[in-house]
Amino acid sequence: MIARYIKILLAVLGLSALFAAGLTIRRVVLSTQFAQYGRPLPFNLESALEFRYVRMLFETGRIPYRDKAIQAPEGVVVRATYTLGAEYVYAALARLLPDTLPLDERVRWIAVAWFCLGIPLLSIWLWAWTRSLWAGGLAGAYYAVALSAVMRSTGQELHHENFALPLLIAYLALAALAGRAAGRGAFLLLALLAALALACAAATWDLIQYYLIVWAVVHYARFVYGEYFRAERRRLAWWLTLLALGGAGVLNPYLRAHAFLASYAMLLVYGVALGLLAERLLARPLARALLPLLPVVAGVIFLSAYGETYNHFLSLLWAKLRFFDHKPADPALLTFDQRILWTPPLNSATFLLTARLFPATLPLFLLAGTIAFFHSRKHPDPEINRLLAFTIVTFLTFLLFVRFHVFLILGLAALLGWLGYWVFIKRSLWRWLVLVLLFFGLGVEAAQVLRNPVRWGSWPGYLREKQELVQWLRANTAGGIVLANFGLSAFLLTYADCPIVLHPKFESPVIRERVRAYGETLFTADEQALRAWMEPLRVPYYVYARGEFADVQPESQMRYFVNALNPPVFAAARLFEERPDEGRYFRLLWENAKYRVFRVITRADERMARRLAAEAAQALRGGRVAEAEGKGSQALMYDPQNTNAMQVLLHAQERRAGAQSPAGAPPRGTAE
Repeated sequence: MIARYIKILLAVLGLSALFAAGLTIRRVVLSTQFAQYGRPLPFNLESALEFRYVRMLFETGRIPYRDKAIQAPEGVVVRATYTLGAEYVYAALARLLPDTLPLDERVRWIAVAWFCLGIPLLSIWLWAWTRSLWAGGLAGAYYAVALSAVMRSTGQELHHENFALPLLIAYLALAALAGRAAGRGAFLLLALLAALALACAAATWDLIQYYLIVWAVVHYARFVYGEYFRAERRRLAWWLTLLALGGAGVLNPYLRAHAFLASYAMLLVYGVALGLLAERLLARPLARALLPLLPVVAGVIFLSAYGETYNHFLSLLWAKLRFFDHKPADPALLTFDQRILWTPPLNSATFLLTARLFPATLPLFLLAGTIAFFHSRKHPDPEINRLLAFTIVTFLTFLLFVRFHVFLILGLAALLGWLGYWVFIKRSLWRWLVLVLLFFGLGVEAAQVLRNPVRWGSWPGYLREKQELVQWLRANTAGGIVLANFGLSAFLLTYADCPIVLHPKFESPVIRERVRAYGETLFTADEQALRAWMEPLRVPYYVYARGEFADVQPESQMRYFVNALNPPVFAAARLFEERPDEGRYFRLLWENAKYRVFRVITRADERMARRLAAEAAQALRGGRVAEAEGKGSQALMYDPQNTNAMQVLLHAQERRAGAQSPAGAPPRGTAE
C-alpha cells in the first residue's frame, strides 16, 4: 500500500515538473518580449478583442448581447460572432490574483498556465493508453519544450487555440482512461466527461473542426472495416461523443450561427450513425461504404449555410493546388477571398521554416512512424493507427498551411511518447540508441527555443506609432466611429475606445464583403466615392496607414488583395499617401511616421457649412461684424473649403480694418 502511494506521489511530482517546465520556458520567451518592447505590451488583432471582453467581464461581469462598437454602426451579436468561453475563465481567475498585478499581466499568466495544463494531460493520455511512464513523460516533455508548441502559447497574444487545445487533449486522456476503467459506472462517467471536453473544445475554437474531420473519417473507415464498433464500450463512447457534439451545435450560439450541425464532419458522423442503426441490413461491403456517405452528399447539395461560412478556406486550398503552392504575381488570377487569406499564417511551409519549427521532432517522427507502422502489423492497435493517420494527414496539411503546426506538434509529441513505450518493450540493443536519440531531441528542441528567444514572439509592428495614435484619438475624438484597416481596428477599439467599422473575423461573409468593398474603393476610386461608401456607416474619422505603395512584398498589401497593384492617379489611396493636405472631403487632423487621421467632410457637413455661411453673409450685410465672423468660422469648421464663408471672413476683416464698403451691401460673390 505504501509503495502504491509513493508511486502516486512520484507521478504527481513528475506531472507538476512537466507543467512547471512548460510554464517556465514560455515565460522566458515572454520576458524577452517585455525587455525588447517594454511594458505594458498591448494585444493585437483578435487577441485585442479577446482581451477587451475579458476586461468587460472583469469590470462589469457581463458582455452585451449586441456589441455596437464592432462592425459599427449596426454592431455584431457577440456570441454568434466570436467563440466565447476562455474570456469567462480568464476574468474569473484574474480576480483571484493579486491586485498589484495589472489586468493584462494577470491574463497572460492565466492564459499560459491554462495552455500548460495540456502538458500533463498529454502525459496522462499516453500513460492511460500504453501504461508506460516513459511514454507519458517523453510525450509531455516534448510538448513542454518544442518550439512549435511554445511560440504561440507564451501569453504575448491571446489565442483561442490555447484555450481549446488543452480541452482536446483532455478528451483524449479521458477517453483513454475510460477504456481502462474497471467498472461500468466509472467508464460511463469518464466517457461522458471526454465527450463534453471535446464539445467544449469545438465551441471555443473554429479549427477544432479540423480534428473532428479527421476523427469522423477515421471512424467511418472503422465502421466500413467492421471491427472497431463491435466492442460495446467503444460503441457507447462514440454515441456519447455524438450526443455531446450535437448538443453543442444546438446550444452554443456560435456553432449554431455557423451551421456546425451541417458541417462536413458532422454529416459524415450522421452517416456512420445511420450505418450503425442499419448495420444488420448492410451485408455487402459496398453498402457499408456508401450508406454513411448519403448525409454528406445530401448536405452538400441542399445545405448551403456551412459552405457560405467556411468555403473560403476550401477556395484557398483549391488555389494552392491550382498554382502548385506558388502565390501568383498577378492578383487577377485569384478571387478576393483567396488573395486576402493567402497570408503568412496560411502560407505554405518552406524547407527552412519546417526545419526551424521542428528541428528534432520531424526527423524523429520518420523513425517513430516507421517503427510504429511495422509494430502495428504484428501487434494491431487501433490507437496507434489513428495517431499515425492523424499525424501524417496533419503533416501534409501543415505543408499547405503553416497554421496547422499547432496540431502537428501534438501528434508528433504523442508519437515520440509512444516510441518511448516501444523502447522498453523491445529486447534489443537498438532501443538504447533510440532512447539516446529521444533525449538528444529534447535538448535540441529546448535549445532552439532558448537560443535568442526574442525571435519567437510576434512582432508588435509600429508599437510606438500605435500608442501615439491611441493617445491622440482618446484625447480628440470623444469615442467617434473610426474606419481603419482590419489589422489596426481591434487595437483602436481596445485601447482608444473608438467604435470600428472593420474587424479581423473572416468567418463572417458580411465582414469579408465589407473589407473587399472598402479596399476596392480606396484603391480604384477617388475620395468622393470613398466618402459616399462611408456615409451610410456614419464614420467621422478615417485612419490611413502609410506605406501601402511600398515595393517590398506587394503580394501582402491591400492593393494586391483588391487586384489594384497599380492604382489610378485619382485613387483615394494615392491622395492619402502622397498629398494628404489636398483632400476635398478628408481633412488631415494629425499624423506620425506611420498613421494619418482625417476628418470626413460629409454631405451633412457641407449643408451645415452652406447654411452658416449664408447666415454669416446676412449678418455682415446687417453690419453685425462679430456675428458674421463667428458664423463664418463655424462654417469653416464644418467645411474648410467653403468659399462663401472664406469671403465673408475676408470682408469682415476689411470692415474691421476700416475698408470702404457700401453699408448694408452684401460682399461681392457671397450667396444670398
